[in-house]
Amino acid sequence: MMYRGSYVMAVLLGLLVTSSSVGVSPDCWSDLNVTNQVSDKANNSTLRILNGLSLDNSSGLREDVTPDVPECVEPPTSFPLQKYESTWSLFFVGVALCLGVWSAAANSLPLAAIIKHEQLHTPAYILMANMAAGDVLTGISFTIGSSGLMYVAATDTVPSDFMLRLRSSSILLSGMSSAYSLVALTAERYWFIVHGMSYVNNVTNGKCKVVIVFVWMWSLLLAVMPHVDSNCTGRRFEEGCVPLGSGLSSNIVIVVLVFVFIPMSAIFLLNLGIFRCLWKHMKAIAAQEAAVGAQPSVNRKSAITIVIITVVFLVGWMPIFVELARLSTNLLTVYGMMMFIILNSAINPIIYGFRLKEVRRGVARLFVNNH
Repeated sequence: MMYRGSYVMAVLLGLLVTSSSVGVSPDCWSDLNVTNQVSDKANNSTLRILNGLSLDNSSGLREDVTPDVPECVEPPTSFPLQKYESTWSLFFVGVALCLGVWSAAANSLPLAAIIKHEQLHTPAYILMANMAAGDVLTGISFTIGSSGLMYVAATDTVPSDFMLRLRSSSILLSGMSSAYSLVALTAERYWFIVHGMSYVNNVTNGKCKVVIVFVWMWSLLLAVMPHVDSNCTGRRFEEGCVPLGSGLSSNIVIVVLVFVFIPMSAIFLLNLGIFRCLWKHMKAIAAQEAAVGAQPSVNRKSAITIVIITVVFLVGWMPIFVELARLSTNLLTVYGMMMFIILNSAINPIIYGFRLKEVRRGVARLFVNNH
């Protein structure tokens, strides 16, 4: 009996020395119950410790540095879809989808009419067709984007950063092309009204087409900016990032606002010059029209049409630009302001139809064989 107790003490002492040498705390053995089976438990514990060791022929026993304890890896966080899903948000996405389809279809009609009928191949109508092309692009962008949002809501999937950047680029391309196209159209009306004598020689179809190419190339260059913005890519919900696309940094937002302010200022100054000229000659023009019984002058009507288009453009695009200037981080607010953009594109073909008789006739001739 004494021999067996000495054997148990020797085994426990060996375990204590071994555990100290391999870095195992003695506290780990506090649960050992020294009973008649202590030798079996000690032998099993010894085997578990020896499993953590490897035998090296040159240096004997060496410690295995690979831990048996699994690492705690934090699972990746997903996009909080449920936070933004609601009946109202899905309703507005559906409305945006319908308006996008209408905008793409309705704006394609005056665009097709102007392209088809040669009598509409004048600088003013060519530039107006360019405006309609920008609205068609806006309608297509919103149709695809709204369909994508519905797919995300239905499948609980998160679009990639590339797709988000592509969506923000399409919105920027639509906005920039519309703004600079409106500058070109307003400048054409300004030259026609204020410098009428030199209009024919200086404003030609060829020059207008060159301006259109420049507008789209410049707008495309500005629309690529989200793809070179690495400060907020994938971090659109962090402080200092606007949650448009995959995230826009403050530097990109400032550049966008600067190149939006430039055409807006030009449009304001050009319209101011147009109405100043019309105001000076209003009495003479009205007296002449009354004397001959003529309809209100084309100059005045076209100028008012441009002003209406400008006001609708400002109402449509200024809310989102204001949110960008505020560096808003509210996703619902930013996307809510984009509803005004598609409303602008949806209203423009109605303005063309009511205000421009030649465009209205051209659209009607698309559906009848009347040349």
